[in-house]
Amino acid sequence: MPPRTPRRRGPLAATGSPVEAAVRGLVTGAQQDTVPLPLLPLAATALVTAGALALTGALASRRSP
Repeated sequence: MPPRTPRRRGPLAATGSPVEAAVRGLVTGAQQDTVPLPLLPLAATALVTAGALALTGALASRRSP
């Protein structure tokens, strides 16, 4: 029986996905001995979180006992 050849697989993550960006950042950081600080995604996440908390608080205060 001939040896099995491994199947060629596609990329681990789709182009443009958050996972792909994270893996790219890890690989780049490992190659350059630096860790990039993604300020724009961090700021966007903080803004969305603050909005969600404000909406939750507003809806909770309108709730009748």
